[in-house]
Amino acid sequence: MKNGYLFFACFILSTFFLLSCSQKSDLLSFEAMNTFMTIKSYGKNSRKANLLAKEKIMELENLISVTREESDIYRLNHSDGKTVILNEESFYPLSFALEMAGATEGLFNPLLYPVIHEWGFTTGEYKVPEDIRIKDLLSYCDYKKVLLNPKEKSVKIQKDMMIDLGAVGKGYAGDQAIKILREKGIKSAILDLGGNVQTIGRKIDGKLWSIGIKNPFDSGISLGLKIEDMAVITSGGYERYFEENGKRYIHIFDGRKGFPVENNVASVTIVCKSGLLADSLSTSIFVMGEDEAYNFWKSRSDFEMIIITKDKKLIYTKNLSQNISITASFSAVEVFE
Repeated sequence: MKNGYLFFACFILSTFFLLSCSQKSDLLSFEAMNTFMTIKSYGKNSRKANLLAKEKIMELENLISVTREESDIYRLNHSDGKTVILNEESFYPLSFALEMAGATEGLFNPLLYPVIHEWGFTTGEYKVPEDIRIKDLLSYCDYKKVLLNPKEKSVKIQKDMMIDLGAVGKGYAGDQAIKILREKGIKSAILDLGGNVQTIGRKIDGKLWSIGIKNPFDSGISLGLKIEDMAVITSGGYERYFEENGKRYIHIFDGRKGFPVENNVASVTIVCKSGLLADSLSTSIFVMGEDEAYNFWKSRSDFEMIIITKDKKLIYTKNLSQNISITASFSAVEVFE
């Protein structure tokens, strides 16, 4: 369940048209996973590679969708407690999501669908449920009760439990699309999968890709980020929310409590090699808040992050220092070291 157009890639299209005509390129746009996607790649096989990458994304959507009756996840969610054999390409993101649930002690929770549905974020019929109703639904959201058999690629969940891979789906699809592009010889590409940006190499002119991180307080860009061979994925509470009795409820949930997050975080951007990891961490770090996020980052070495707080403070990890250019006004800037 993830977050629509949470930030925007600065494609700088005018630059593309000034590049050497001898370098073949292809720009492919399409809709998948309930969002608009683009793939821009360079190379003699760019058109074929883009079409194959699109095909893979569509295939993955059909495997992991929570609503399509032919999907593995739909079959699992309607299995009435029976063991279900999954395709390897749906089993892997599911096992990864459960691993991240364990690593974050349930802050990230791929079994929270019944709770999210109760709040109306899956239907648009928003409401604030009674505490006792949330407590009851959380009994069906215990990720530790999911039984996996990696050898058989089988999964068993209890009746009335529901898996939702929306928080990792686009990141996983991006990784698989990147893999296909590389296999077809593509050495320069940028993918924007509904705001999830992933890149191969550098731009064809040798410069780093320039990505704009959305300002959570207005329609502009808060900072620029230069990258190569990276995924850049943002979560923010400013696009999907509802208000009741003067209080705002965002679509990002604390997986342990079953309530929308209430902290000082306005947006989180994760930068790392894996779109799957970045997708899951953008949600997890948002839920953690500043202090817990710092401790979590210090315990690992596989990602960098940018946090913008509600009181307009900018926080980023030290390894991003040379590649960040600040374009908005912040009350303070802090570097995590």
